[in-house]
Amino acid sequence: MPAIFIGRFQPLHRGHLKAIKWILKKAKEISIIIGSSQESLTKNNPFSFQERKEMIEKTLKAEKVQNFKIYGMPDFKNDIFWARKILKIAKLKLEATVVFTRNPWTKKCFEEVGVRVKSHPRFFNGLSATKIREKVAKNEEWKNLVPKTVFDFLKEKL
Repeated sequence: MPAIFIGRFQPLHRGHLKAIKWILKKAKEISIIIGSSQESLTKNNPFSFQERKEMIEKTLKAEKVQNFKIYGMPDFKNDIFWARKILKIAKLKLEATVVFTRNPWTKKCFEEVGVRVKSHPRFFNGLSATKIREKVAKNEEWKNLVPKTVFDFLKEKL
């Protein structure tokens, strides 16, 4: 059964990577949806869709992860339209798909359109992309919070 995993990945961190690997033990393939794809160069969304996609691709390749596809999804004001649009771009049928998330809003959106939703474990409790962005801004240590490929990619950009 195909799976969907949604995040903004601002940036991709070790928790995201561990969740992707965990999901792929449960599903034959994963569609990774980069949310808020229209956003970039802001405090909460500093990286463009293309930069986020590149971080994910480089990391998954380095980790020898297969059976994934990456899509971008802009924000919409209509939750049901948003969930259906994700299924459409990923070419997935709602009855044959499972969404893995810990986000209550994402869970609600997909349940409203009839997609099965499961929670994945919380990896690296307290780890968040927000915390990483704050550490970068304060020039604090953050290298150990992201995969090496992401650190190297961002060091070039910053």
